[in-house]
Amino acid sequence: MNRRLRLAYLSLETPRPGQASQTHIDEIIASLREHGWQVELFATTSGGASTRTSFLRRLVDYGRVQLALARRLREFDAVFVRSHVMALPLALAARRRAVPVVQEINGKPADIGVTYPRLKPFAPLFARLYRTQYRIAAHLIGVTEGLSQWARAFAGHDRVSTVSNGANTDLFTPDGPQADIAGRYVIFVGGLVAWHGIATMLAALREPAWPADVRLVVVGDGIERGKVEAAAGDPRLLWLGRQPYEAVPALLRGALAALCVIEDQDGRSASGVAPLKLFEAMACGVPVIVSDLPFQSDIIRAHEAGLIVPAAAPGPLAAAVRELGEAPQAARAMGANGARYVVREASWRRRGGDIHHILETVLSR
Repeated sequence: MNRRLRLAYLSLETPRPGQASQTHIDEIIASLREHGWQVELFATTSGGASTRTSFLRRLVDYGRVQLALARRLREFDAVFVRSHVMALPLALAARRRAVPVVQEINGKPADIGVTYPRLKPFAPLFARLYRTQYRIAAHLIGVTEGLSQWARAFAGHDRVSTVSNGANTDLFTPDGPQADIAGRYVIFVGGLVAWHGIATMLAALREPAWPADVRLVVVGDGIERGKVEAAAGDPRLLWLGRQPYEAVPALLRGALAALCVIEDQDGRSASGVAPLKLFEAMACGVPVIVSDLPFQSDIIRAHEAGLIVPAAAPGPLAAAVRELGEAPQAARAMGANGARYVVREASWRRRGGDIHHILETVLSR
């Protein structure tokens, strides 16, 4: 190639420190730059559900960012969109200017109603907005194979690939410092939202099977923070709020296990889940207790990297914590299995390479 290709990355979901969305965006951009792309991020600043900003303010922000990119579309060879219901104006503008758009799909339209229950009556409208974007996209990327299969049917074409989440294997490693937290603990890292199983984890802490000397460490913030605050009287609960990205590996390394007990609220997880926390915990050599949902449970089962429990089941979750606590040698073996898998197949470097090849194919067409 005679020149470096230029990519505009559009995110109408505001990237915020400590949130998985920002990590995902930053890591993909860094990897694409390693592959020779010039990448410029166009992102909103007015937040989402956890920031409690008004819808009007967010709507203005959506328009501002898309207008800024639309005015400069001719400077870019392609646009990469972190799929969003409000991104249709930019998708149409890019189509008019013959600039290919690649959409990354992290969930289904119905997810909006899970996060914002008052918006459920508008589900048909949201589905139409998404379908229009997906039909005219040059390519779609699902983060699980289940989402990719759904996207093929929903969009009506086969220009679809699967590229999942990953981990920064330079930062998230089994070797390194551990957090200064006394005693044994299991850890949850992520957004405090209903489908992450916040209530289930807190209920498991009260189950008789939960080991008396094992604490639950919660790292993150979000709209479910009230439930965590209400349980703060339990001395076995330690809520650290959001933590810097660079601080997370040490917190993970010291844990007996990491929790990834996502729930299938309103069917939002039926097509599979591939949370960032899963790959980062495995990369640190920590066994992961996951709920029995497609993709994440398939990985844990295939690579013997942790334990699988039913979704929304405090009793089995507490029993799984006890099982790992009573079998440290087996827990270490599971952690090592997970670390090897991530280095071999799920680094951000590899994920970025997959997207690079998709973009090259799109441009060649």
